[in-house]
Amino acid sequence: MTKGSEIDLFADRLDAYGPDLARWPADLAEDAAALLARSAEARARQSDARRFARLLASAAEAPAPNGFAFRVVGEIAARREDRWFRLFGSPGRFGLASAGLCAAAVVIGVSLGLAASPTSPSYDPGDAIDVAFNDVDL
Repeated sequence: MTKGSEIDLFADRLDAYGPDLARWPADLAEDAAALLARSAEARARQSDARRFARLLASAAEAPAPNGFAFRVVGEIAARREDRWFRLFGSPGRFGLASAGLCAAAVVIGVSLGLAASPTSPSYDPGDAIDVAFNDVDL
């Protein structure tokens, strides 16, 4: 295995298991210890991973202000209610959106129905009725 691929594999394992070799599987920890003994780049990557782990740990310990979660959830709920009210509840800016969409759907449906109806001069709706109800062959 080349040195670059060894370092890349070590970096992937650092991401997976963390910088503390005691938390690694035993066989992988032995290989990592051997690589750390002979590679300055591997030691630098482990040092970076340790600093990053400390940074994450310190960020997780920072307390949130009192009631912060309730304020966030309340703001999300208020925005959601406001959005639905603007779209469907008010006759203002977007309040008639649902009525407009329904009207447009009806107009399009009627237009397509009229456009798709048979318009040939030999078409007689009576023939269709005879075939459907009187069992007549055309």
